[in-house]
Amino acid sequence: MLPRNYALPRVRRLYHRRLHCAVIFSLLKQHRRKRLRRRPFPKEWLAFIQRHVGFFRRLSASDRAELLGHVQIFLAEKRFEGCGGFTITDEVRVTVAAQACLLLLHRKTDYFPELLTILVYPLTYMVEEKRQVGEHFWEEGTVSRLGETGRRMGSLVLSWDAVKYGAADPSDGKNVVLHEFTHQLDFENHAADGMPSLATREQQLAWAAVMRSEFASLRAADESGIPTLLDTYGARNPAEFFAVSVEAFFERPCALRARHPKLYEQLRNYFQQDPVEYSAETIDR
Repeated sequence: MLPRNYALPRVRRLYHRRLHCAVIFSLLKQHRRKRLRRRPFPKEWLAFIQRHVGFFRRLSASDRAELLGHVQIFLAEKRFEGCGGFTITDEVRVTVAAQACLLLLHRKTDYFPELLTILVYPLTYMVEEKRQVGEHFWEEGTVSRLGETGRRMGSLVLSWDAVKYGAADPSDGKNVVLHEFTHQLDFENHAADGMPSLATREQQLAWAAVMRSEFASLRAADESGIPTLLDTYGARNPAEFFAVSVEAFFERPCALRARHPKLYEQLRNYFQQDPVEYSAETIDR
């Protein structure tokens, strides 16, 4: 009869082998990404960004360079597919990537690891949706959408028309790319709960306290019809609240800092950015 712990050395060897493979894979990935960042950025791609992405020219030179490096990696790792007869071009890919990568500046990132594919429709698209209309009643219907994603989808859907509209005006508070890619950041802690992956317990508690209070305020304002800076779509759940808050953080930072200073501080700490420094927002907005 074999001793009870006979299998333990084999299990340990298997564990160390897998750990070794994971380390090698991570090092190879880091090396490949460094090589991609060093590549000359295609002039045609830069022209697309300058033409379509309004915030780009307002960034500092170092931030523009960092953003372009992120775009190189993003486009090498993500697959784009056209839907509804739409043809994917470099113009489409680069315009989406430049906006999504704004969320990655100044931070250690793994480039939206849960996301594999970006699906793009030419215009607003229609989907079948089941909605709860009462405690025990649901209804089905067709609704229009500008974008969507899900934690287990592995994909993200966008309307090209909405992508261009959001990129053109960097201070209207609406950007479907920032909104949907914020959901991808939310998924990095393996949940869709309105909290991204945060390094410490202290950061998590501070985030939760502020977000809980701000979410409750938005829901109360929505129910009473009080005008709000934040899109009331965020009153649906904490995940949507996080997404609309990020839209406001990057597109209406002056107003957000003035009206919701604690919320602004949490987002500034997480993103390691202060969009007030490059905002196109005007005082009368």
